Amino acid sequence: MKKNIRLISLLLSLIMLVGIFAACDQGAEETTFADTDNTQVPETSALETEGSTELKNFDIVVNGEAAVTIIRPMDLPSTDPAVVSALAVRNAIKDLTDVQIKLADDFKKATDEYDSSTFEILVGRTAHPHVTEAIAGLGYADYTVKLVGNKIVVFGFTDASLTSAVEAFAKIVEKNTVKDNGTVSVSIPVEELNITESNNDSKMLAELPVFEGADFTAFSYSDLSGEQVILEDATAEEYNAYITKLEANGYKKYTSNDMSGNLFTTLYNSETTLNVGFYKPYKECRIIMEPFSEKTLIGLESDNKYTAVTTSQITMLGCEYKASDGSYKGNGLSLLFRLADGSFVIVDGGHTTNSSYWATNLINAIEEQAKDYATGKNIRIAAWFVSHAHGDHMGMMRKEAAKFANKFTVERVIANLMSEEELAKSLASSNGGNFGSGDGTSTNYVRQAAKTLGAEMISCHTGQRFYFGDTVFEILYTVDDFVPSITNALNTSTILVRAITTDAKGNSSTVMVMGDVTGPAMAKCNKLYGKDLACEIVQVAHHGYSTWGNDSAIASSYKYMSPEIVLWPQGSHAFPNYKEKSYSKVLWDGTNKNFKQLYVAGWNNTQHIVPLPYNGDPTSIISKVTTES
Repeated sequence: MKKNIRLISLLLSLIMLVGIFAACDQGAEETTFADTDNTQVPETSALETEGSTELKNFDIVVNGEAAVTIIRPMDLPSTDPAVVSALAVRNAIKDLTDVQIKLADDFKKATDEYDSSTFEILVGRTAHPHVTEAIAGLGYADYTVKLVGNKIVVFGFTDASLTSAVEAFAKIVEKNTVKDNGTVSVSIPVEELNITESNNDSKMLAELPVFEGADFTAFSYSDLSGEQVILEDATAEEYNAYITKLEANGYKKYTSNDMSGNLFTTLYNSETTLNVGFYKPYKECRIIMEPFSEKTLIGLESDNKYTAVTTSQITMLGCEYKASDGSYKGNGLSLLFRLADGSFVIVDGGHTTNSSYWATNLINAIEEQAKDYATGKNIRIAAWFVSHAHGDHMGMMRKEAAKFANKFTVERVIANLMSEEELAKSLASSNGGNFGSGDGTSTNYVRQAAKTLGAEMISCHTGQRFYFGDTVFEILYTVDDFVPSITNALNTSTILVRAITTDAKGNSSTVMVMGDVTGPAMAKCNKLYGKDLACEIVQVAHHGYSTWGNDSAIASSYKYMSPEIVLWPQGSHAFPNYKEKSYSKVLWDGTNKNFKQLYVAGWNNTQHIVPLPYNGDPTSIISKVTTES
């Protein structure tokens, strides 16, 4: 039900947007202005300048003439909520008075101060100090219509709250619109310009303590039921102070991780789980709120007690097949980790077409690798990671989940899938690439598959560590890190997972699981982690295909990683078409001094098995290469 409400709200917002622009087009003037100081206040206005006689009324229209200017933040696209809201304020006044108020932005030269003597309506977070004063003490779900000096501030942190603020202001204008002898005036008693209310759309947001020192910049939805607050100009000290503040407000700290100086903390109370991240290079704080349940607490390292029954390894399975027309088909990603405690971790598993075949291959591999210590339901799949919602990655799971449920015990499905709101924004944008590929437009398939598997569906977040046997799986990136930017391709929603295996002697090695992660996503990761992306084994991103807009970022990532072993998840017939990509060649062309071996996923049930921790000896790698049949 909540998801339906969120989707309906999004659709209504889009409908409102169309209506606003239609109204604006009728004689509307340009919405961006460099000069905001030339508003002419009629001589008959009762307005007094700031610092003189105290105002009793704030005049918006006097004898049919505009007495104010509407100001919104500069350098925003036409679809930004602040721009839309400023237009809505102007349209509301025009509908009531037939007077067109001038609309401008908050541009000023660096040497200038904002003019406190002019009478203005400030919509959204303009740079005026009046806004800072008006919103002091507001919660993140609150909105306000408030007079500060000669400025009416119309403000809400979220889109919904700002809409509520506009609606509240429009009602005040309507109440105080007077038509007399063919002329119209709007004069508002100042005591009416002091409204602060809470928008009740989000209980979690309404109860979230305010982060002191950083600026609220965006609100977004996360995966199925999460919500995210994004703040900028934060410091590590302010972050730590905020964690202390959360604890003082009744949240209990669960985990705290430091990844390359980026700080991540999970806290919870009886109703809400918070994942709070400090992204050091960006000076950002991101707070993800989820309704509390036991599955939002993903497990501590101290809980991970196990007995070793086998050795650990990673297997890459081939997903290429020959179509009826003789062409070779199939991208797909199928990775299988066997861990020392005998459990397995799957990544993706194969694509929609020929799904039964890929399921059989994976099932056979699991049973073969477990035969010395477990059979049937005693074989545990500790986690099934879904990198993103494209059919060549999650398609086999979607169609064949029942086969795995009947044979094995599957404990968790782990993913971070785009929310419907973010997906809708991407589809509506001009750069929303590759969203219509196969099953990729519906994330519900993954959730339905998890239910069929009898597994817990877990939303993962950047900075989390999942401990299974002798391996820790770290989440380095999710699509939550990309918003509020419009997601340029569904591949950009791929999670980036780092798997670190450590044996009883303390030997360790790292596998970087890249799925279909894109250049724009890796540009963020490069800045966050840099040389700490180093690993012994890497699964090449997006089958070695396009980077979706940033070749150099992928090349830089591979240079940071400098792996010894390269796993290429593409058929051997397609591989020659992509092996000369400049960003891929840096893995083996001499740029990477550590490179030893390249393995291509290949045909049907081809398997390449690498022992973990990897000992640096390519002869320890087993390749089972099938032939066409």
